[in-house]
Amino acid sequence: MLRIVPDKQFYKGDLVTVRNSRNHGPYCILAFKNGDNNQKIAILKALFNDTEIIEKPESELKSFLIKGLL
Repeated sequence: MLRIVPDKQFYKGDLVTVRNSRNHGPYCILAFKNGDNNQKIAILKALFNDTEIIEKPESELKSFLIKGLL
């Protein structure tokens, strides 16, 4: 089943890219946590790099599926 997500509404397991990032590869959302000022922070795992795990604010994420890349 394909689910189209509007901007800024993501769930664990969604595939995303990071805006303004040098690495344009896809990431999978592993979890969320609350950052400063209760900002929602996503913990991301790169799909094609076994060691890359990053944290980014949800506002910097774009859905990977909407682009039709997958």
